[in-house]
Amino acid sequence: MATQRLIELAERLAERDRELSESLGRAWECARELREKLAAAAEAFRQTVRERGAEHLANVEVGPVEPDQKHVDCVQFRIARGRSEALCVVKAAGKVTLVGPYKRGKKEKPCVDFPLGGAEVERGLEDLLATLIEKASER
Repeated sequence: MATQRLIELAERLAERDRELSESLGRAWECARELREKLAAAAEAFRQTVRERGAEHLANVEVGPVEPDQKHVDCVQFRIARGRSEALCVVKAAGKVTLVGPYKRGKKEKPCVDFPLGGAEVERGLEDLLATLIEKASER
């Protein structure tokens, strides 16, 4: 296998994305902060349902921040309970997109955009978690 072709591809892509590194670094930082706050809220929910004798509702997960699965200029973390899932996608362009909730394997809708960081996106993320939990807890 000839590695020269891949070296040239790497050089071309690195040149194209050189300036993306700084804004993507800010996206990682914002995503980590949002994830930490949401994980604390999810833990408060889990603790409360356990204390109230409803352990079966405590299976709410907030995943790690990771590279976005669709775009190289975004990072994401997942929120899940059972087959219900939602995403928080933080874009290097300075936006946060909240996706879902949706059933895993189905269409990833609805989507709502927010500015990077701040109370507005935090409220949106809290609403997303609450909606996901309610939908995933239907009997």
